[in-house]
Amino acid sequence: MKILGIVAEYDPFHRGHLYHLSEAVRRVAPDFVFVALSPCIKQRGELPLLSPSDRAKCALEAGADAVFSLPVLWTVRDAEHYALGAVSLLAKLGITHLAFGAETADDSLLSRAAQMLEDPVPSFRSSLKDALASGAGYPSALSAALSLVLPEASGLLDQPNSILAVCYLRAILRLNLSVRPVVISRTGSYHAAEINQEFPSASALRESLLRGNYEDAYKAVPEYTAALLRRRFLDHRIPDGRIPDALLLARLRSMTAVEYGSLPDLSEGMENALRTASAVSHTRSELLASLSGRRYPAARVSRLCACVLLGITKEDILNAPLPDHALLLGLRKCPEMTSLWKTLPIPVITSFTEWKQSAAPSDLAAWNLWAQCAGLPGTLPFTEKLVSI
Repeated sequence: MKILGIVAEYDPFHRGHLYHLSEAVRRVAPDFVFVALSPCIKQRGELPLLSPSDRAKCALEAGADAVFSLPVLWTVRDAEHYALGAVSLLAKLGITHLAFGAETADDSLLSRAAQMLEDPVPSFRSSLKDALASGAGYPSALSAALSLVLPEASGLLDQPNSILAVCYLRAILRLNLSVRPVVISRTGSYHAAEINQEFPSASALRESLLRGNYEDAYKAVPEYTAALLRRRFLDHRIPDGRIPDALLLARLRSMTAVEYGSLPDLSEGMENALRTASAVSHTRSELLASLSGRRYPAARVSRLCACVLLGITKEDILNAPLPDHALLLGLRKCPEMTSLWKTLPIPVITSFTEWKQSAAPSDLAAWNLWAQCAGLPGTLPFTEKLVSI
């Protein structure tokens, strides 16, 4: 049996995602397609436009057979650990292939880079140490060291999709998996400001939708995504970004020194910079702009803000086990697939009420935060039903 795994956020699911999924299916011809989905907090520490259930529905419409939620303690992590958590979950669900995008289709180059990062030679360690000593942030230092030791990989770790691609390959190596990677060449710009209808940037789509420019955005997504987005905007079931901004700044301004010190992924002086910036910032964007730079990458600060909102500490992160259960968000009805669950090394949980017994506090906090910002009651997700088509 061949089972294709995909790690995704689908915020929202657009034509580029559809191409990626369809191309992976064409290459692998799998029996099933499983998706590990970021839930109510994404990898860059932001709230998604649509709920996990809604995004799972779009994935099923596109051809996925089952969509599972990735625990929040693995989504608010750097690319290396985000990939590790997602690949671990999918591996326990029995995937044989893992498909992901990259700016380069050179899978050999990606593999060599992953091997170097997982088993670094002395010259790489020395170059990384020198780059960090010069004041570079860790991602920049890692990229510089890799470029020196593996010149053909120069600039590879400056490309967002290639960074994740290398991290997926590192996870496969670290977990000693026999999963086969399937690299899909990324077309279009990850950070493009304008909407490319065939290969759009998800961030450009979100900005367009939130500005009320719906027409261009709807043309760049499949009809089922457009229909769902129309319904959710009409229902006002879209998070209001002003709410998490206010909650974040209020929390930062009231935290004690001990609470600041318990935050994850802090470097020297970062808590003081965060406290100072929160006192004069009016929005999360202002806060990120005042802190982000060579020393503190924007994505890192954004994830730190998500941890503040969810009450996640460095102990929570350090003690987080690799995913030990799978929360099923959506399922394509198939008797053969449901019988597969019984053979897996982890339980597959099919209802939110059952999930509540094993969920980490951060997972429940993320759902509560998303519901609050979308004007929905705190009983979400327990009013949500398993998406099935």
